Amino acid sequence: MTQESEGKAVRGDATRKRLIEAGLRLFATFGYHAVSTRDIARAAQVNHAAIGFHFKGKQGLYEAVITAMVKKLREICVPLVATIDRNVESCAGDRPRLRELVREAVEQFLAASVRTERSRWLGVLLQREYVDPTQAFETIYQEVVEPVIGAIERLVQAVSGPEETLQRNRIRVYCIILQLTNIGRDRAILQRRFGSEIYEPELFSSLVSIVAEGVCGILGL
Repeated sequence: MTQESEGKAVRGDATRKRLIEAGLRLFATFGYHAVSTRDIARAAQVNHAAIGFHFKGKQGLYEAVITAMVKKLREICVPLVATIDRNVESCAGDRPRLRELVREAVEQFLAASVRTERSRWLGVLLQREYVDPTQAFETIYQEVVEPVIGAIERLVQAVSGPEETLQRNRIRVYCIILQLTNIGRDRAILQRRFGSEIYEPELFSSLVSIVAEGVCGILGL
């Protein structure tokens, strides 16, 4: 690759990144249908034709925004899923070990959720997809939501045993997900209330312990 072609590739990557960032901000603020490609190009300070060149149009840009969002969300969710799946079978029926697993899984999730740097617009767009889903919601569900639900279902089943009803277990799963995700969603409130102390080991450990107690309460541990 020549120096000139390398320069073009770098500029192209920068343009693509600026369009994705502008698209995330505008789609989150106004919704997919209320935003035009000219709005996005203007916000990104690039030529309008760049959207067609890089993404083939608004839908392609939105898909790229969702792909970037899913990648960031998976950084938060994958440690939780991996921790549960690595240990849940060996812990089944052993209540003390299940409590330890809950704490470990909660710590993994909260560490990633509280400490992972991400645009504030990501959470806004995610909530918009939950309230008014587009075709992209299926990607979010399959790549992020379904793996988390599946892992927590396996944890609930390891605790409850075969005698518990499916409906009650599903309610437990939903309540656990709410308990965990609200912490990440309300990160700004945590930071406003506690400041940088929320990242200090002692306070963070207390946060993990209290949230884990809540999850164990839902599980009846």
